[in-house]
Amino acid sequence: MASTPLRIPPAGVTANFDDISYLGLPVLVTSGLCLCIVFLFAAVRFYATVIVLKKWKLEDYVFFCSFAAGMAFIALQISLIKCEPIGHHAWNIFEQSMTKAALVHLLAFSIGLGPVLWLLKLSLFCFVLRHFGSVRWVKNCVYVGIIFLGIVFSAYTLIVTMACGPKNGLDLKAYLHGLNRSHCSSPNGATAIVSVFTGTVNGVGDLYLILISMPLISSLRLTKRQMYGVYLTQISGVLICLCSLLGVYYRYRSWQTTDITGGQMPLYIVLALEITLGLMIPCMPSFATLWRYYAHPDINDTGILAPTPKVPLVGSLSFPSKLPQSERESRTTWRKTHLSIEEIPYRKPSAEWTHNSIRTPQSAHVQRMKALPATPLPTTPGSPQYMHLPIMFSR
Repeated sequence: MASTPLRIPPAGVTANFDDISYLGLPVLVTSGLCLCIVFLFAAVRFYATVIVLKKWKLEDYVFFCSFAAGMAFIALQISLIKCEPIGHHAWNIFEQSMTKAALVHLLAFSIGLGPVLWLLKLSLFCFVLRHFGSVRWVKNCVYVGIIFLGIVFSAYTLIVTMACGPKNGLDLKAYLHGLNRSHCSSPNGATAIVSVFTGTVNGVGDLYLILISMPLISSLRLTKRQMYGVYLTQISGVLICLCSLLGVYYRYRSWQTTDITGGQMPLYIVLALEITLGLMIPCMPSFATLWRYYAHPDINDTGILAPTPKVPLVGSLSFPSKLPQSERESRTTWRKTHLSIEEIPYRKPSAEWTHNSIRTPQSAHVQRMKALPATPLPTTPGSPQYMHLPIMFSR
């Protein structure tokens, strides 16, 4: 019993219990980098939503729920790789060396994959709905995709829970018995079939997201620089599709071997990359929001005058002052002290209009744009007989 491996080695491979190599280092490095990148992008979106836009939408709540689930799943993946004997070939470790913590991590990873992928797709569907939701057929396609993928991922979670869950208790023996059942670990079992099918549907869902938004990109009225951001989003979507296809390949390959502790390392890397790219895409417009906010500080994305640095009161609603710059009034101070519309200064016409206009030059007083007059108060009828409604009759 002491020399019994967890799984029988394949043909041509000899079990080695003394000098075993660790296979989880690439997963740890990739997952750590993915956590940092996702946190950075989410922080930018949070800042743009709370500080700049100052309003929350349903898409924001969905994204941050997806962000929390994605971060927790990648952290669970790191914890799984750090649990001994995960990260080694199954035929190089003893069966009694398998711990309950490792089995619980494996089961939690398999069960949590379905909800995390669905939340990720839900965030991407909301992203498409936000930008192209005014088109009826796009909205219908988004709703169909959300419901269909939700059903598939829910079915995957239920099947994995029933096939691989512990049986007759919650001790190590019960978890090990659930893992060794044919429905859970067999290449022809229910878990293997539904895993490959779910991975395929996941890749089709990513391709579906690209296809429903592709026809509308040409109709966007954006500048050349803004179109670069759209193209970057589409390239990220293509990379997600590539990760999904690689995930299907590595799923199928891992189920063809008995190495349940070391043969899924490439799949873990692909899943971490897919989750990272899926959380990065909804955050990309936030970088443009911050750029507009700081590059054009007068007006932010909500249409409200934003705080500006102390600059001379020269602009479309003012004229240069002859005072020294240190004594000139800042825009922010002027807006706080001049609350009446009648106090708006006259506008001085630009030099280009004065010198290049084909009209006859007029006096400076006529050229200036006067402030709006005060709103007149309503008048009271001179006699009670005119106070009845509707007032549509004459004497």
